Amino acid sequence: MKTRRIAGALSLLSLALAASAAPAAAQDVASDSVSREELTRFARAHMAIADVRDEFHGAVARVHDEEGRLRAREQVEERIAGVLEEHEMTREEFDAYTLRISLDGELRALFEEILAELEEEGTTG
Repeated sequence: MKTRRIAGALSLLSLALAASAAPAAAQDVASDSVSREELTRFARAHMAIADVRDEFHGAVARVHDEEGRLRAREQVEERIAGVLEEHEMTREEFDAYTLRISLDGELRALFEEILAELEEEGTTG
């Protein structure tokens, strides 16, 4: 499970990079040092969003019409927005952290360490 979560985390980071990360927010996060507390908050949100996306992929596999897939995408986006709100983070901040972690090897190592710790605790929220 832990390996799947970390692999999923790296995969999610790649997907987020392919998406449009907000340059201004990325500069804000990049210009500040990121505390372990902030990175842990991001990691918890990241894990919760990964769970939502895993559920989405399972649900979409059972839907065979485009309208149903569109509804499923809308639902997952709503749930992701809820996760971000719960973790007091905007989509732009989430994307900026994702970008920063993908570009900064030291920060990525700390992020992966935090993910492993959270996995051991079995917590996401």
